[in-house]
Amino acid sequence: MPYQDIRKYFESHVKIITLVVFLINVFTLIIVLGILWCMSESSTPVENCGYMCLEMETNSDYMKCGCRAKILQEYTEKTFDEKLMTISKEYRDMFKSSSVKVHEGYIGDVKPVAHLIGEDRDMPTKDDTKKEILPVKKWYRGNNCLLLNGVKLHRGRVRVPVSGFYHVYSAIEFNYHLIRDTEHNIIEVHSKSPNMKHAIYKSNIKNSKKEDEIMCTQHPYERSENLVFSRYDTYISGDTYLEAGDEIYVKVANISYASSPPKNIFGILLI
Repeated sequence: MPYQDIRKYFESHVKIITLVVFLINVFTLIIVLGILWCMSESSTPVENCGYMCLEMETNSDYMKCGCRAKILQEYTEKTFDEKLMTISKEYRDMFKSSSVKVHEGYIGDVKPVAHLIGEDRDMPTKDDTKKEILPVKKWYRGNNCLLLNGVKLHRGRVRVPVSGFYHVYSAIEFNYHLIRDTEHNIIEVHSKSPNMKHAIYKSNIKNSKKEDEIMCTQHPYERSENLVFSRYDTYISGDTYLEAGDEIYVKVANISYASSPPKNIFGILLI
């Protein structure tokens, strides 16, 4: 067939040829989509959950493979348990010497401690006026004060829950009135005690009537021609061995002169 005839034939049937080619392309596309649709989904671990392998033992070459989430969870739980046991043992060994046992349970990483400030003035009764030295009983237990880990406060006495060496401390501020003796031309202090005495005592709940002085400080009253009132601060502290059930308390001479409770402090700490 001559070239011109072929050309005329295609030009006269161009629409039909174009439609046939289009239908062939559409049919081919449908076949490809059908094949893809009918293909089974991949069930490989990589596509399902992220396949991975991880060394589970620190001292061996044991590897475990599987889904990423499951492997990581198992590894985290195993590692956490091992580290927790190691740290727990280290802390138990560290605080073994300072372990205490109280009624509420066993405490292994804390120490008994108390820190108190004065709450109110202790006014002596008629019977107390005959005594030279009296206990300070009114201690505040609110803000900035501590009574922790088995320590109890009973009638102004701090009770320790466990035997051991304790650091004990106390501070008292004395405010006193000077009286001029015009007959003898001297300045006197209205006090039965010649000195300002500040002491810390202890007794045990097994025998509360027996008490021992464990530390003390004394200072003479200062006199001045120009003063009507005077003030003096005392502080005592030291380390002492206390038995479980011992009660520690503060005593002062002429307790009415300890008239600034917020400035008075008292505390103990297991060393």
